[in-house]
Amino acid sequence: MDFFSIGLTLACVSAAGGALWRVRTWFLRGKAFAKGGNTGPGVFRRFVGGLADVILLRRTLRDGPARWTGHMLLVLGFLPLIFLHAMDDVVTRPIFSAYEPTLDPWQFLRNLFGLISLTGLAILAMHRITRLKHESIAQDWALLAVIGGVLVSGFFLESFKIMSPGDFTRMTDDYFPEAESEELLALKTYWARENGVRFTIFLPTAPEITELGAQLHEDRCAGCHAPTATAFVSRSMTALVPSSMNIADQGRTVLWYAHVALAFIALGLLPWGKFFHPVATAANLLVRGGSRTSSAGNSSFSSGLALDACTRCGQCSLHCSVAPIHKVLGNRDILPMDKLLDLRQHLDGSLSPTGTAALVEGSHICTECLRCTQVCSAGIDLQDLWATSKKVLTEAGRAGVDGEIRKSTAAEWARDFSSRNLGRIGSTGAGLADRAESFWGCVQCTTCTGVCPVVAVSEDPSRDLDLAPQQIMNLLRMGLKAQTLGARMVWSCTTCYKCQEHCPQGVPVADILYELRQLGADNLRKKEGRA
Repeated sequence: MDFFSIGLTLACVSAAGGALWRVRTWFLRGKAFAKGGNTGPGVFRRFVGGLADVILLRRTLRDGPARWTGHMLLVLGFLPLIFLHAMDDVVTRPIFSAYEPTLDPWQFLRNLFGLISLTGLAILAMHRITRLKHESIAQDWALLAVIGGVLVSGFFLESFKIMSPGDFTRMTDDYFPEAESEELLALKTYWARENGVRFTIFLPTAPEITELGAQLHEDRCAGCHAPTATAFVSRSMTALVPSSMNIADQGRTVLWYAHVALAFIALGLLPWGKFFHPVATAANLLVRGGSRTSSAGNSSFSSGLALDACTRCGQCSLHCSVAPIHKVLGNRDILPMDKLLDLRQHLDGSLSPTGTAALVEGSHICTECLRCTQVCSAGIDLQDLWATSKKVLTEAGRAGVDGEIRKSTAAEWARDFSSRNLGRIGSTGAGLADRAESFWGCVQCTTCTGVCPVVAVSEDPSRDLDLAPQQIMNLLRMGLKAQTLGARMVWSCTTCYKCQEHCPQGVPVADILYELRQLGADNLRKKEGRA
């Protein structure tokens, strides 16, 4: 077996095996969500809506014209290259009996589609550099690099074919073996002048020799070779190689191996990592059927599929309502794009304990505001994934800081926290709970408790909340900060600020409760080894 056969076999095995593994994970991951069938719109309406999303990239257009243009150009350019060039023996030749890759319109279209693809790729790369530089990972750049490598090496390969005297010699040996030396010289003269072949011998410029070459070309070559000028990109790129460098034949061989190897790498990596997202995203858009909310009703299978559909475009993270908390805590799993990556690893059982702790924290900080689902160009129902993943993590004993606090009583946490140097919130924060002037004005009038909506909905506040707001202020006044951190009132506070707005003494009750909660969370993270 030669290089091409071995490479194609290995790439196909990798692609087929990876695709089967992917589909299997959709079912396995979906089981964790344990949902019923789809309850959304009718099948036909869903199919039409999903098809419009796939073909027109409607969701991507909502992110702005630049990114939509980049994707459309890449898709409109790359897909024809696959079917009309890479698979020409399977697709093009059976349909067009007179097909030859060196004839027009194929030679011209190959360059046109390649240029369209490169333009789209450049727009997407610039978008990632300017807007998503810090959110991008190695796989994002690897995908762009492999696709760009296939396109650029293809153009250079055709350029070196145009310049190659060896290709010209092979052509004349096969199709013009009876040629006289004078005829070969005339044909070489014509091809050097008209088609850019770089011969190492001196070529005459006499008009009669040129005319003979033109006639021989018309009789022997024109039926299979269009003028290389129609390969407008590749022919132009020959100018990048100095005329003094006679490397056309050697360069052609090297570039052929590079081009084919990159194409096989792209095929082999297709089911792995981000390389699979063009397939998974299209499938997910069809399943979602054009829905832009969480009301479509996904099945467990579609939830598993959705986990693979992420393009890492970064729009969800850019629009995330709790993104400012990520800047404070530094936990990447607060942002939807990275949280989705770790959620996949958690469901696959490959996430480290530290990563799991970060995922738990990020999941429970999420407010399920729906913004990520609304802007997702891949049609992923992120809202649904976050809500369900919280339930899955809680059932697995990972209920987050809020859940962990509620597993023990306020007294038990008081004993635990009293043995720690509580300090402030990660060396930051206003330190309200440590400054007497913050709460010293409290006269225990219970106004804060009277206006608190959390207290109002509780049948038994002493049981459900441990302490009322004014009792927490009193404990702080007595220097018992540790006794307040585990109180359910601290963790149930909605920060509506009614207590603070109604306090006759101007005590910043809500700010103090919020700081106590952050301080408790900070100490709990230290206990779990995440600080």
